[in-house]
Amino acid sequence: MIQPPWKAALRCLPLCLLGVVLWREKPWVVRLSATAPWAVTTTILLNFAVYLPLKAARWRVALIDPPPFRKVLAATIEGLLANAAIGFGSGDLVRAARLREGQLAVDYACTWAERGAEMLALAILVFVAALVTKLGTLALVISVLVASAYAALLGAGRFLVPRLGRWPRVRSALSSGLQASTPRRVTAMVALSLLGWSSEIVMLVLFQGAFHLAPSLRMALLTLVGINAAIAIPTLPGNFGTFEAGATMALVMCGAPRDVAVSYALIYHLTHVIPVAIVATTVYLARSSGNRRYKTTPARTSTGR
Repeated sequence: MIQPPWKAALRCLPLCLLGVVLWREKPWVVRLSATAPWAVTTTILLNFAVYLPLKAARWRVALIDPPPFRKVLAATIEGLLANAAIGFGSGDLVRAARLREGQLAVDYACTWAERGAEMLALAILVFVAALVTKLGTLALVISVLVASAYAALLGAGRFLVPRLGRWPRVRSALSSGLQASTPRRVTAMVALSLLGWSSEIVMLVLFQGAFHLAPSLRMALLTLVGINAAIAIPTLPGNFGTFEAGATMALVMCGAPRDVAVSYALIYHLTHVIPVAIVATTVYLARSSGNRRYKTTPARTSTGR
C-alpha cells in the first residue's frame, strides 16, 4: 500500500529538523576533552554489559514459558537492528518473530505488556525527576496521568477478554498480554527498567566530562528523561531526530551551550546505534545460518544420505 506523500513528509520531519539544526549549530567544530575516547569506549561497554542484558531480562519476565536467556538477548539485539534500519516500532515485531517459531502472537503480546510496564517506569522516573529537579507541577501531573492510563488499560483489558468469544485470536493475544502484566511481573519489569536507566545515567555523566561539562547528576537525570520522553512513540529509523531533540532540550535547560548540547546528543546516540547495529548484524547472520543447518539436517537423515 502506497502511503500519501504528506504522511511520508510528516514522518521525515524530525530528521529534516535535525539536519537543519546540525547545519546551523555545526557540532563537529566542538572541541572534545582528552577523556572523550575513554568516555565513548566505556559507554559502549556499559551498554553491552549492563543495559542490553537488563533490557532482555525485562522482556524475559514478560514472556510466557520463556526460552533460555541467551536466545532472548539475541532476539532483543536483532530487534534493535530492525529499529535502527526501519524504525516505526518494527523492532518489537522483529524480536518477537526471531525469538522462536510458532508463538509470534503470544510473544508479541508479551512485548506490548513489557512496553506498558516500561511506560509505568517512565512515569515513575518523570515523577521522581520532577520532585528532585523541580520541573514543575505539569511534569508531576503528566506522570500521574500516564500511570493512571496504564492502570485503566489493564482494567479495560480484563473487562474485554471474557467478551471477545467471537474473535478468538484477539482474545488469545489480549489474554497473553494480561497474563504477562500481573502485579509481580510488572513490579519486576519496572525495577529492571529503573536499574537499566541507572546505568545509563552513569553513561551520561561520563559524556559530560568528554564535552567539558561539569559532572552533574541533575543534568544526567534530566537528559535521561528528555531522551525517553522523546522516543516514547517510535518514529524514524534509530529514533534519529527525536532522540537528539529530547537530549538537546534537557542539556540546554541545564545550562549547556547549544552547539555542545547538539554534539553531545548526536555522538551519544551514535555510540548506542552503530556498535549495536554491527553486533546485531553478526548475531542475525549467525542465527540464520544455524537455523538453516538445523532445518536441512532432518531431511538428509530421513533419506539415509
